[in-house]
Amino acid sequence: MKNIFMRDKKAFTLIELIVSISILVIVMMFSYAPYNLYQNRAKVKLATREVAQSLYEAKNMAISWVKWKNNSDDSKQEFKNKSVWVFLTSEETKDSKINFYYYDYNISDSEIVFPSKEPDTERQIQDWVTMTWFSVWERDYSSLLLFYESVTWKVKVYWFDASWSKIDITENGKNDDTVKIKFTYKKATTSFLQKEIKYYLKTNIVDYK
Repeated sequence: MKNIFMRDKKAFTLIELIVSISILVIVMMFSYAPYNLYQNRAKVKLATREVAQSLYEAKNMAISWVKWKNNSDDSKQEFKNKSVWVFLTSEETKDSKINFYYYDYNISDSEIVFPSKEPDTERQIQDWVTMTWFSVWERDYSSLLLFYESVTWKVKVYWFDASWSKIDITENGKNDDTVKIKFTYKKATTSFLQKEIKYYLKTNIVDYK
């Protein structure tokens, strides 16, 4: 007599499971690669925005520097005439940082030897994104120092020679005072993972679309 409780049981074989899992892994690999690429591209864009915001902030601080007093009454503020220096470099270990230096307005520019002290403020841009190239007047530099003078609101650009002597590369009288900064993700050579911004000194506008 046939057992009515017996049924033909069907299931995946081991080979079928292996093939299915292999196909799934391949599909995931192909979908992850473009996602990861666009994610890295987004980091480059965020880094350009971080540098742009830092330049805006430096100019604003030089124009109207306000600092909280260190006392019990936190509502009080005092005005400080401070010039702001922003140092950008492609030097290894420092090419992903924005360094701020603050100096009293009445200090003579010729007396400032840079770098003569540790940064007053240091900001890190996106992980694995570095600044690899700077250009002013169609000439390339490995490091730049942007000087925002308090009270007068003047903006100058310096670079440093082998002995770390600063040289003013700002040329007066031109209408296209532009500083170019190039970013890359992990030193990538493909343009998709690179971005260049333009900083217009006279208008304090940063083009980083």
